[in-house]
Amino acid sequence: MLQECSENCGWIAAVVAALAYGSFGVPIKSKTSSRLDIDPLVMQTYKTVTCFLTCWLVVGLGEPIRFTPWGIVSGLFWVPGATCGIFGIRNAGLAVAVGTWSSIIVVVSFAWGILVFKEGVKHAGSAACAICLLISGLLGMARYSSPSKNSHPTQTTPADKLQTSEHETSQDIEIDDFAEEAVSKRKRVTSQRSMIAGVPGDGIDGNNKTTVVEETTTSAATAAALTSSEMYSLEMEPLVEGKSKLKEGAKDPHEVLIVLFQGRLPLTRRQAGILGAVINGAWGGTNLIPMHYAHKDGFGGANYLISFATGSMLVMIVCWMIRWAYVYFAAGGSLSVMDSYRSLPGFHLRQMWIPGFLAGTLYSIGNFCSILAVTYLGQGVGYSFCQSAMLVSGLWGIFYFGEIKGKEIICKWIMSALVTIAGMIWLSYEHEGSASH
Repeated sequence: MLQECSENCGWIAAVVAALAYGSFGVPIKSKTSSRLDIDPLVMQTYKTVTCFLTCWLVVGLGEPIRFTPWGIVSGLFWVPGATCGIFGIRNAGLAVAVGTWSSIIVVVSFAWGILVFKEGVKHAGSAACAICLLISGLLGMARYSSPSKNSHPTQTTPADKLQTSEHETSQDIEIDDFAEEAVSKRKRVTSQRSMIAGVPGDGIDGNNKTTVVEETTTSAATAAALTSSEMYSLEMEPLVEGKSKLKEGAKDPHEVLIVLFQGRLPLTRRQAGILGAVINGAWGGTNLIPMHYAHKDGFGGANYLISFATGSMLVMIVCWMIRWAYVYFAAGGSLSVMDSYRSLPGFHLRQMWIPGFLAGTLYSIGNFCSILAVTYLGQGVGYSFCQSAMLVSGLWGIFYFGEIKGKEIICKWIMSALVTIAGMIWLSYEHEGSASH
């Protein structure tokens, strides 16, 4: 069926991909996932499983069941990169994260498509200028998607503090079904990290000074009252310290300090999120490059989807094995095989199956359409055009999540969006001939 598609199919697919890619992060930032503080690898697992389950639908379109090892290579790029991208969305915001990695992906795709694969454009210089215009718009949207520091109060009077304290203590605490699990998770992870760090179980160091490992309160009410910054440490990756705190004098939750690699790289939560988005753009953004090399074996378009999804599923399993191995061996034998398994982040299937699989479905639609766009338009034009997803995610950020506030900032964002659209139109004009290969 898809063999009869023309270049127009590529443009339609690119638009649909942009809509899907710009929306898949919405369930990731849903109230449920934010409240549970789902680990990025868990959310990526939902996406990967959904991608694997839905890839077989192409058989109904007349595509044969075939597999190429290049699908595993695509998975090696996509799974780790997309996991970092989820981390970026959760910590830097949907609009900022998508804008950051979209800009990088445009550069990477253009370099591979025009310089490496020699894809047809009318004028290489004009295409490069169109790419620069597109990137400028994306960077502008990312810049004006950042919350203004002025939107956060910098000074609080004693009367305000007293009023806030009385208000907080008078509120009824809602105890939900995951409160007890949060306490159990906190104790288990903290105990594990104590053994990894060499801290004695009784919390006393060599100088007979008490080492505070965790709060001893175990009531469900206290668990329900955990703040987002406290919950944040429950589901972080093993390379992140179990401590997260606000910078001195900071009131913005995005200024929570995250200590990476055992203290070697302290970053704010926003900085760590942007770093995750950069990794997703530079590494994860090359996930369709292997499809070009699979073309000589007859793969391309929809018939590459099964290889992509199967390869990604295999990589996902390996990632979980590596994570378990890190926990097990970092403990130096202090944890059993099952204890190491239990310390892995939970899937919260009862609460997360809807947002998890919804995010996976939206991404699968975007992935399928982006494969078609790259097949018929080329890597440089097709995949770059798909990064207009930033327009969609930005609109979600403005009207749904309220990430962008203030008429002046919104107007600047809209102006940047218009620049992006102009770059997209210019880039589409520079495309020459069919890139199906």
